[in-house]
Amino acid sequence: MRSRSPFYQDKCAEAKAKKKAEYMKRKSKTLVKRVDGKMQKYEKPITPAQNLKEFNAEIKEYECVNGQLKIKQVEND
Repeated sequence: MRSRSPFYQDKCAEAKAKKKAEYMKRKSKTLVKRVDGKMQKYEKPITPAQNLKEFNAEIKEYECVNGQLKIKQVEND
C-alpha cells in the first residue's frame, strides 16, 4: 500500500529533482559507431531540450521506493 504522507511525497519529489538535475547538466552524450570494422565511442553534443525530452521518457521507467528512484521490475510472461 502506498503512503499518502506528505513527508514520503517530498522524498520522491526530491529524488526526481535530483535525477532531472543530472540529466540537465549534461553537455554531450556518449554514443558508439562503427569505424573501419571496429566499434568506437564518441561524444555527441546535446541540447537542454534534448536532455529534458530524454528525462521525461526515461523517468517512467523508475519507481520511487522509500525516497529513492529504482528501476521498475517487469514481470516476465
